[in-house]
Formats: sequence, structure tokens, C-alpha cells
Amino acid sequence: MMTANKIKFTKSAIDAITPPDEGRATYYDTMIPKLACRVTAAGSKTFYIIKRAGAAMAWVKLGTFPDMTVEQARKAAEENLGEFAKGNNPAKAKREEKQKITLGRAFQNYFDQHVKPKGVKTADDIQATWQRFIGTLPDEPAKKHGRKRQKHPAGVDWSNRKIDQIEKGEVRTLHAAIGATHPIMANRVIEILSAVYGRAIYLGYQGANPASGVEPYKETKRDRFIQADELPVFFTELANESSEDFKHFVLLSLLTGARRINVMSARWEDINLASAIWRIPDVSSKNGEPMILPLGAEAVQILRARLPDEGKPTSPWVFPADSASGHITPPKKRWQSLLERCGIDNLRIHDLRRSLGSWQAITGASLVIIGKSLGHKSADATMIYARLNTDPVRASVSAATSAMLEAAGVKNTADVLPMKAGKGAV
Repeated sequence: MMTANKIKFTKSAIDAITPPDEGRATYYDTMIPKLACRVTAAGSKTFYIIKRAGAAMAWVKLGTFPDMTVEQARKAAEENLGEFAKGNNPAKAKREEKQKITLGRAFQNYFDQHVKPKGVKTADDIQATWQRFIGTLPDEPAKKHGRKRQKHPAGVDWSNRKIDQIEKGEVRTLHAAIGATHPIMANRVIEILSAVYGRAIYLGYQGANPASGVEPYKETKRDRFIQADELPVFFTELANESSEDFKHFVLLSLLTGARRINVMSARWEDINLASAIWRIPDVSSKNGEPMILPLGAEAVQILRARLPDEGKPTSPWVFPADSASGHITPPKKRWQSLLERCGIDNLRIHDLRRSLGSWQAITGASLVIIGKSLGHKSADATMIYARLNTDPVRASVSAATSAMLEAAGVKNTADVLPMKAGKGAV
């Protein structure tokens, strides 16, 4: 005998259920009592398993009628009740699964909470790398005088996948695919992915980091800088440049050792010409801390030349431009043209920064001074300059050997005395 709100579920029986005037009504199946159909005033009819789980009632959504048939609902109900019998709670598992964020959301958390505030690296570079290799690449028109951005041939789009669905094997495969043509970039991609998971774990994610343990490609730190025999033609051709912006950009990059992005985005409010000090804000600094950069007389002269006659800037930027950022963008074409005219190969804009540190090393500056002037947070970043020139090392070795030989009585101030050969000498 049928009781109130209990019916044998069939297609015709559920079709015949009249929606309530307001709220929701729940009907139970007589064949599987814990299988229910909730009907709303709007007429939607949804199958659920309703079962006590501890002190609370668990509602497990199965599907919506008529997309899910009665037969399918009964089968799904039996499977879920089997999980309850094993001590599992499908409702809790579904809630946990729903709460898991996507990889795209995890990246945005990392980007908003870690990259932007601390300036760990140029935000635009990190976002561009993510979009080109791991995430969704926006369909944006090509920039003026540029090409439309495209995904790397080995790039993927994992933005909509749940954060726990990315397997270690997939990450290793991605690293290898990118590394086949761009090994250094492959390392950077894995570093970013690992940082995204690291941030998610910090925020409470309980899963593993699939990017950990991926063996990076070997990297040789670049030590290219402007050599002495390249300087004359470099300065001659630079003086012939028609663009004052480009000329001043190159000179300031070389004479201050500042990073490319810092020079491009330099603001007048951060520069004190009277004190010859440039304070690079932490949002622009790679290590996330403000950098106080002393300016040489030549750099001050260039900056003064960029001011109007009255000495007051007309723009907040030292290098204003008609661009989305308001300042100049990397002058790649002019840089390549300059190198071609100079006959110089394999020199990048970033090498201008390294050139200052290299010439500091050549002239005997300590690694501490070089690191301070370039804003290095880690001593490791400065160690490359220790091997760029052997003169300071040679001078130190010569002084030490002279002292030892003088102490041994075999060397006077400048002359090495002949040492007697021992027995068996040839």
C-alpha cells in the first residue's frame, strides 16, 4: 500500500508528480527506500540518496530526471549505498571534490598573493610563460609592430583541470617536450609550476607537488659582457643612433647595471639627481626588496639631459611611450641593428648589466661590492664575476708566492735566486 510521499519510481509516476506551489517536496522510492526524488516549485526533479551518516543526514545528488532514468538512478543508488556500507561517505567525497580548485585558480592565487606583492620576478614574464606553456593563452590581437602570441608547440592548457589531477609523468613529459628545443625555458616552466603547487600547499592543499623531483636540464651561467676591443665601435655606433630614447636606455643600462625592466619603467619620483641616488621600488626588484642604486656622474648627466629646460618632468616615466604600460618596451629591433653595425655577436641587452659587474671585477672590486651594486640578494648570483678575469687572482698569487720565497731566503724583493738542484735532478 502506498503511503504519503512514497511511490514506486517509474517514468510515468515521476512524470505525474505535481510540483508544489512553493518550496520543495521529496518523494521516496518503495523499492530502494533511501532513493529520493526532490521536486521544486519550478518543476525540476532530482534524484538523491538520503542516508544518515553519523549525527547528520547525507544527501548525495545522483542526477536530474529525465536525463537520468529511474533505472540509472536505482543503479547509482545501489553503488552509493555500497560505499556507505564500506564506511565511506560519498556526500563528503563529493563536497571535497567540489572544493578542489583548478590549476588555473591555483596559479591566480600564486600570482595575486605572491608574485605581484613581492615582485619575485617580472609579473608580465611569469604570466606570459604560464599562458604560453601551461595555461590558457588569451586570444588577443598582435601588439603594434609585433606578432600575435601563440602557444608553444609543446605547450598544454591545464587551467581547467583540478589541481590533484596533474600527474608527475605528465609534468616530466611536458618538461622533456619543451626541453627538446628550449631546455632553459623548460626549467623555468617547471619552476613556475612547482611554485604554484608550493603556494597551494601553503594555503592548505593536502596533495603532492607533481613538479618536484623533475631533473632540470644543465645550465651554464652566461658570462658574456662587452670586451675591451668591442667598446670603441659599440660607443661609436651608439652615438650615431637616431633615437635618443634608445641611446639613453642603452647607456643607463650599461652605466647603472640595472635590470632591463627597471630602466624601462624608471620613474622620476624614485630618482634624486641632487644626491645621485636611484631607489628602485620593491615591486620592480627581482628579489622583492627596494634597491638603493648610487648613480655615477655620467648616469646623472644622461638623466638631466632627459629633463626639459625648466628641469621638471612632463611624465612620471623617465622613458615615456605610447604603450599600454606608459613607458618604453624592449627595443629588440634597434638592439639587433646596433649589433649588426658593430659586428658584435651573441650580446644581449641583459649582458649590459653583466658588463658593469664584469668591469668592476676586472678593476679589482670585491664580490661584496659587485653584489651590492647590482642588487644581488644571494652571494651565488655574484660568484660568476669571480672567474671573468684572472688579473686580481694572479696579483694575489704573485704576492703570496713572493712572501713565501722571501721568507725562505730564496727571493729578494724582485729577483728569484737560482735554487740548487738536489740529487737525482736532471
